[in-house]
Amino acid sequence: MKHHIMIALGLLMCVLFAYQGALALLTPGWGLQEAYIAGGLLLAGWLIRSGLVEWRIARKR
Repeated sequence: MKHHIMIALGLLMCVLFAYQGALALLTPGWGLQEAYIAGGLLLAGWLIRSGLVEWRIARKR
């Protein structure tokens, strides 16, 4: 069950940060906000990957 939560939270974070990233790309320049969004996307990807690894382990049992 833990893997479902991790995948769902990762997907939710990915959608939110992707939307923020799309809005941030419309403004000129690069700054701290873009770094924050990139970090959020990396964290979302890590959550999704960890959830998928846990899911594969649980499926093999």
